Amino acid sequence: VGGVALEDIKSTYIHLSRVGSTFKSKIRVSVDFGQRLRDDRLQKSFIVDSDGRPIEFNSMIDALNLFDLLGYEYVDSSCVNEDWPVQYLLRKKKSEMIKEEE
Repeated sequence: VGGVALEDIKSTYIHLSRVGSTFKSKIRVSVDFGQRLRDDRLQKSFIVDSDGRPIEFNSMIDALNLFDLLGYEYVDSSCVNEDWPVQYLLRKKKSEMIKEEE
């Protein structure tokens, strides 16, 4: 995400948003972990592979499962409007925060 490997994100809280048409079978996910982004740089918030191509997920649950494996847990979700249907707030699991402090 914006040149930062998912495993290297140090933020306690992150925000996930679905990006893409509701009629597509795959979606892209935007990640906000507090990085500095200009409005015209939304693409820098996408999860990308090592070649810089956006990774497509089967659903938001697919993305949430990935972040669970990375040590984050679900906190809350909201429906902002039809352009951004559901956004998820996640936080680093307590056990992960303890590991980082050691």
